[in-house]
Amino acid sequence: MRVLASIAVVPVLLVGWQLWSDRSFEHRLAPVASGIAGRPVEVDCQSFFGALIDTQGREGQVYFDAAGAPERELFLTRKICKRLRSFDSAPTHRELDCLRTIEWSSPEPLPYSSACFAQASETIYAILILAHESYHTAGSRNEAQTNCFAIQAMAWTAMELGAPQDEAELLALAMATLEPGQGPEYGTNDCRPGLRFDLHPGTADFPTEHPIVAPGGRVSAQ
Repeated sequence: MRVLASIAVVPVLLVGWQLWSDRSFEHRLAPVASGIAGRPVEVDCQSFFGALIDTQGREGQVYFDAAGAPERELFLTRKICKRLRSFDSAPTHRELDCLRTIEWSSPEPLPYSSACFAQASETIYAILILAHESYHTAGSRNEAQTNCFAIQAMAWTAMELGAPQDEAELLALAMATLEPGQGPEYGTNDCRPGLRFDLHPGTADFPTEHPIVAPGGRVSAQ
């Protein structure tokens, strides 16, 4: 009986450890999301069991009430949280090394069919989605606008998760390059320097402003 009891304790301990680990990383992400949103925000990382039964196609989500006000909590799928956790804990990010070899002034610097896209895209999109959902909690609802704001917050977001500045800026530049190919809901021709969704149209810097500071919920008119 004691042996059976010991065996039964093991999965309970594993579940408990997983819950603690998830909650700990949510607390790690909350200040980053809050710095983007300009107000206190909580992060909900999808649980292991939640991921097993999830049939929805989203990677992140923020609910708005009937009056159009966003909740102070954002949801991220387990896949996205796992990638962000890996990024945060890694001393280096070898999957992004290829971004340093790209000629960014070329007509199509990062094709979707390229080996570099295959290596780097999961990390690029994970950083984007954290910033994107954080901007939703700041009240931005239009998806293309929110996406563009998120791109401009990516360098700061990546640095908060331990990336060196040059790598963080390359992440943002890569996503700005990929953005037009995201389709009509998330892509827009207005995500360019000086255009409608440029948060700092009076400066030449894009997508990353210098110095790199917390976005603080800064938004422009929809």
